[in-house]
Amino acid sequence: MAFMGNIRQFLYFKKLRFDAKSHASKPRDMINLFKADRIGILFDASSADDIITVSKYAESLSRLGKQVSILAYQNNKDKDKDDARFFNKLNVNWFYIPKSDKIVAFHKKNFDILICAFIDESLPLEYIVATSDAKFRVGAFSDAKTNYYELMINTQKNQSIKYLLDQINHFLKVINP
Repeated sequence: MAFMGNIRQFLYFKKLRFDAKSHASKPRDMINLFKADRIGILFDASSADDIITVSKYAESLSRLGKQVSILAYQNNKDKDKDDARFFNKLNVNWFYIPKSDKIVAFHKKNFDILICAFIDESLPLEYIVATSDAKFRVGAFSDAKTNYYELMINTQKNQSIKYLLDQINHFLKVINP
């Protein structure tokens, strides 16, 4: 079984590198929180606490007048709830590539900032980040994913989503492009 998993991951990374190359030439820009209008948030919805934390953060951004869109991955095969904010294994193909109308709709939005609020590896979310046309992508630091982000936050001392979002919020406020 591990052999098939290795093949799946190999094919996933091959497809990811190919698809990410076409997005690598997209114009990127350093944008602070005050100049951004459209903000997307990607996160892993495996934890109820993380869902609450990200929802509160999205609400705080909305109160600042930002257009906020959320897309969350749930690592299960529960029947789709027709909620445009969530997708799961049923919306991911055999190669871990996300495929559904809600993902395409999120992907087509022209975000000023894409906030990636996940720390652990999540192949479907990482594919969305790597192929995003967002002007400024920010997420947790990983040596293997430096090509996917314009700003990465070191989360070694605290692995919580709350800490990551606090740090992202801080740096998005102090960036002076």
